[in-house]
Amino acid sequence: MTFWKPDTQPPQRPTADELRRYAANEADANERGAILYLKSYLVMRAAIGFLGIALPIALFLGDAFWLKGTMEARGSLSAYYHSGMRDVFVGALFATGVFLVTYRVVEHTLDNVLSIIAGVAVMGVALFPTTRPPEIGIPLTPLEARLGEQRVAVVHYVCAGIFIVLLGVISLIFGIREGRRSQERDGEAARRSPTFWRRFHWGCAAAIGLALAFMGVSEISRWFSHYSLIVGETAAVFAFGISWFMKGLELQILLGPSNAKQQSPTPVPVEASP
Repeated sequence: MTFWKPDTQPPQRPTADELRRYAANEADANERGAILYLKSYLVMRAAIGFLGIALPIALFLGDAFWLKGTMEARGSLSAYYHSGMRDVFVGALFATGVFLVTYRVVEHTLDNVLSIIAGVAVMGVALFPTTRPPEIGIPLTPLEARLGEQRVAVVHYVCAGIFIVLLGVISLIFGIREGRRSQERDGEAARRSPTFWRRFHWGCAAAIGLALAFMGVSEISRWFSHYSLIVGETAAVFAFGISWFMKGLELQILLGPSNAKQQSPTPVPVEASP
């Protein structure tokens, strides 16, 4: 079944001539629609990556300067559910989850299976909160009151673990696919080689793996355990965000019309017949 086969072939992108025709309004409806669809897809992918990069920063700064008024970070990103930044935390995770579930939903590949599971898992992180901080008298949520706070927290931790592990696996697949992309892009050599992009995405996957290992070792040894979760989670989310942001930032496509106009061939004058 193709559901268990990763998509390791790089996708075909519009040629320089197709981008030129699009920029000059000479493309037919199908060609123009395909380019517009691709540009929207890349922007959404870059936006999800940017959201991953910005979320830890927004949670910390919003809580520290706007709401709490102190520079002390909470014990984990999930702990911001029990703060005034709850809406930002839940909204960002749900936006990420919906995108992961839907962005390749019509394809029968391992990438699609992994992204759907990761999307459902991150929405589970948002729906099932972690345990409340003991020093603050926060009431139970209706879900915690019905199922029990510890049971809800177990679901939260399982979903968070699945989400982070799958982000690393998806970054590995990104690296394989980008490593097979041609060095030639639109008739000229790309600024970065396929080898660079393979190592870049594999580096993001390695960062996610190291973040998981750091959190596990810290929790077992009790070394730096007070901040291990927020450091590890932030590192993993940053790596996810950078990988997806750069995956969507294909400037030769997003800025193709401007470049295509500059690269449009100069009309050759036709000599008059004698």
